[in-house]
Amino acid sequence: MRPTFLGFETQKRTLMLVQKHQDIAGNNISNINTPGYTRQRVDIYSMYVSGLGEPRWSSRSNMLSMQGQGVNAYGVSQIRDTYIDKRYRENVSIEAETDKKMNILSEIEDIMDNFESTGLQLQTQKFWNALQDYSEEKPDSTDVATICVNAAVNLCQMLNDYHTQIREVETTYVNELQDSVEYFNKLLSEMTQLNQRIEKEKFHYAEEYGPNELYDQMNLYIDEISTYGEIEFHQNANGTFNVNMGGVNIVNGTELKNSRIIMKDYELYGTAELYFENGQDVLLTRGTFKAYQDMINGNGVYAAGGQSNAYGIAYFKSALNMFARTVADTLNTANGADQFPNERTMFEPATEGALITAGNIRVSDIWREDPTMIGKTRRLNEMTGMYEWGYDEKEDAPITQIKYRYAYKPLKDANGNIQYGKDGLPLPAAGGETDLDRDENGNVYLLKDQNGKLVPETDDDGNIVYETVDGTASGIVNLQNTNVKYLFSQFDNRNIEFGNCHDFQGSFFTYISFISNRLGQTIEYETSRNETAVITVDELLDARDDVSAPEMDEEGINMLNYTKWYNASSRMLTTLDDMLDKLINGTGRVGL
Repeated sequence: MRPTFLGFETQKRTLMLVQKHQDIAGNNISNINTPGYTRQRVDIYSMYVSGLGEPRWSSRSNMLSMQGQGVNAYGVSQIRDTYIDKRYRENVSIEAETDKKMNILSEIEDIMDNFESTGLQLQTQKFWNALQDYSEEKPDSTDVATICVNAAVNLCQMLNDYHTQIREVETTYVNELQDSVEYFNKLLSEMTQLNQRIEKEKFHYAEEYGPNELYDQMNLYIDEISTYGEIEFHQNANGTFNVNMGGVNIVNGTELKNSRIIMKDYELYGTAELYFENGQDVLLTRGTFKAYQDMINGNGVYAAGGQSNAYGIAYFKSALNMFARTVADTLNTANGADQFPNERTMFEPATEGALITAGNIRVSDIWREDPTMIGKTRRLNEMTGMYEWGYDEKEDAPITQIKYRYAYKPLKDANGNIQYGKDGLPLPAAGGETDLDRDENGNVYLLKDQNGKLVPETDDDGNIVYETVDGTASGIVNLQNTNVKYLFSQFDNRNIEFGNCHDFQGSFFTYISFISNRLGQTIEYETSRNETAVITVDELLDARDDVSAPEMDEEGINMLNYTKWYNASSRMLTTLDDMLDKLINGTGRVGL
């Protein structure tokens, strides 16, 4: 006969497992709002006793007593989908990258918001208008020339302001990147410490199981560092985690590796360069670190050294520098500064010998001290024989020219050839010099000698006679503003090259529109990428929650089922008790 108490053992084990199920269900409900918590479950299996085992409660021919040993549990596991986790971490790095890029670009946009309205376009237009007004006045009009200088000063000041504001944005995000690197390194240290705790706790668990709450914390860390760049991870047999970023092992179980990230001195190198402690560069294809590097180092066609060809802070700073430099070089050259820098320079850097940028461009002292400098041209002084700078002059006097003799009918030979005298002049025909030679319309010809040259009138003393063509002598001198007109015409030049990399060819005004459009296009591109990433991440989060997040209704139903299970097992114990009571107290007594 089988041992009666084996049934009690089976139901006792069942009640204990039901209580554990209730505990885990209650734990799931308690942590339904805990960040990073993963739904847990009890993994159970049907209990059996091996036929090869020593304990037997029946003969070898009858093994029925080995059946029906009840239920037991392997352990408490987490419900996660590693594929969803992997896809989520891939896409959340893109979301973090594009979100950071949008933030930085929006700050640049705030600075350049008025670029084409009340900003650089307007100040350039005002300078253009001032030059136009000055070109229509006399070059010695000091008042109008001063307005022109002031317009140029305002243009330079606006470029200086743009440079200052963009430099502030640059400094802000360089410092923010440094803070992010320090925080990232702190996360690596905390993950290594957590791995050490996991290893100690894992010792008390079966091979497939471990400290779930510590695993949740580690997964939160992995989710967070995945926003900085692409990562790969796997779990070791001792429960600890290894993590790689950009092909470099940054977390290796409990081992403290030389995997910290270091940022080079930005002021010294001029670029935001990151490298691991082992000397390997941080090369990432997505994530927050890539966003920082693209936006700080992105210099488009002007990229050099550690810079990238993205359109970031460096590019728009270079674009402003190129505008300032091109305006200065174009107008300085047109004004003769290449040959006479000490006399004709219109724009100069604030520091002597430096390259002109948006941050240091200013109106030259030469032009400030003499606003009409650009109205002067270089002329030869016939009295001194020296070249000097002065205004173009045109005397308001009668316009005169040489008075030439009218032709008379010439004497011709039998072949029709004109006969000339010793003085080289045609011999007159029979009518003499009073018979003028005319064309078919009655217009008089001018007299020419045998060499075909016109013959001027002379007075009795042999002096050439001049005649007045137009005007009367007044002695007034009109000044022509030819140089300012030439400077003004440079604004209509549509073949100006901006940048030695030929970033753009056009006029000053079209270049301003080009830069504004490029900023808008860059923002539009990153916004589109971000919107796609956000949708994907949200969908993956929903999918992960469907698998891993506790759900109140589901856990409530489970608790009802566990209660029914518990009640049924309890009823089984009562039945076994009744059976045992009958066996002990109701058998073997005659007459009962």
